[in-house]
Amino acid sequence: MDRISELSEDILQRILSLLSQEEAVRTSVLSKSWREIWCTRPNLDLSDTNFKEEFLSTVEKTLQRYCDQRICLEKFQLSMSLDYSDLKSIWFLEKWIQALTNMGVKEFRLSIYSKDSRRTTGRVKLPSVVFEAEFLQDLHVEGFMLDRTTIERNILSKHLKKLHLEKVNIEDRIFEKIITSCPLIETLSLESCKRLRNIKANNLLRLKKFSFSSSFDEKCSIEIHPASLETIKIEYADVSFPKGAEFHSLNSLYMERVMLFSFDDFSSCKFPSLDNLVILYCDGLDESIEESHVFIDAPNINTFGYHGLLIPSISFATTFRQWSSTLFLFFTDDPSLWLLQLHKLLESLSRSEISLSIWQSVSINAEDIFKENNDLLKLRGDLSYFSPLSNGLFCICRPRTIDDINYTDSESMLKNLMQREGGNQDELRQLWLPDLEEVSLEIYNRNRREWDPTSLSDLPDYEEHKRISTRFALKWREN
Repeated sequence: MDRISELSEDILQRILSLLSQEEAVRTSVLSKSWREIWCTRPNLDLSDTNFKEEFLSTVEKTLQRYCDQRICLEKFQLSMSLDYSDLKSIWFLEKWIQALTNMGVKEFRLSIYSKDSRRTTGRVKLPSVVFEAEFLQDLHVEGFMLDRTTIERNILSKHLKKLHLEKVNIEDRIFEKIITSCPLIETLSLESCKRLRNIKANNLLRLKKFSFSSSFDEKCSIEIHPASLETIKIEYADVSFPKGAEFHSLNSLYMERVMLFSFDDFSSCKFPSLDNLVILYCDGLDESIEESHVFIDAPNINTFGYHGLLIPSISFATTFRQWSSTLFLFFTDDPSLWLLQLHKLLESLSRSEISLSIWQSVSINAEDIFKENNDLLKLRGDLSYFSPLSNGLFCICRPRTIDDINYTDSESMLKNLMQREGGNQDELRQLWLPDLEEVSLEIYNRNRREWDPTSLSDLPDYEEHKRISTRFALKWREN
């Protein structure tokens, strides 16, 4: 007996709200009682990729049904191809949005894209009634233009908590009026927006999550420091941190290809709750860090990631907890200076467990090398042969493990590690080889999620599509 079909319509609608639009439509064939329920569930996801034929009439009939039955629509998503010259579709879109504002919609996602991939988005104006939805809490807009006509009336969306603008054409003053009129915003996401040059969101006192990404030709200046912020993710922008600001709640800071206005101001900030810090290819940051030291007051840091063309001069506030650093560096054509900078960086991060990957290689002379013990370093990378760079690294640090070993190169690398003499690199090798007491091969057990000791003879046969992870564990003489 079909007991589910005997449930009330409200409960059935709630069940369907957990399914995708396509899955909900399929339930119409289950029985007579299920036939029309999908049409009145509290969330709708309509896309012309799913309804190629008569899309406009399908949406029109569906929304009319909701209006006639006075059904409250909590979540509405609409994705359709639309050009600014398609007046008929634009007329329908404005009509639908007006109807939706009267249905008490709380989550609104509007996404349009051009049928002609050569045309840029952001040429169709977003109807002004969108911001007149009084109960709106979550708004995601993609592909529209937001100009003065969009906000010519009063913005009534006072309860808006999430705002996501993607591939939107919007000017600074329009953006400023929106966030000024919506003080309850907790999540603000801006992705590939056009014409947006300055962002100041310091009035958003409840803002918890902020993300921004742009392109090289759309550089934007950002000033944002509400004390409520928990996560910041910024890509391709100029960023300023107020001098001496305290980010009490910030636990994650991600910056990629970012230019900081003042490194002194950044160093003066306090991040008492910062757990994760990632700095990726901030070329301007690289250039400035090379000449000035950056101090990060983050006593509760857990993970630090840095990818860059140059080696930074950076240090953290003293912390007594275990934490880790992941470094991806590019080797330059000045071995002496590069190794000196690397030595200083490893020394400043010596309280953390370090994972180091290095790209590129040039020749290194023995006189360029100096020795520094660092038994907390985990060295990652393709070291299937011993280049002068590898010898140089072993002279300034003492890695516990060498990870990401090419499976087919395990044997040759082990022989290189254990080789005590021979070749034209003896002078370099003798700077670190006497301190190497033991080398063991390990294989990763995916069932137990741990590393097990093994030997070359016990390694399974190589299979092209079978992922086998091996590494070397190194034991160094204690000084």
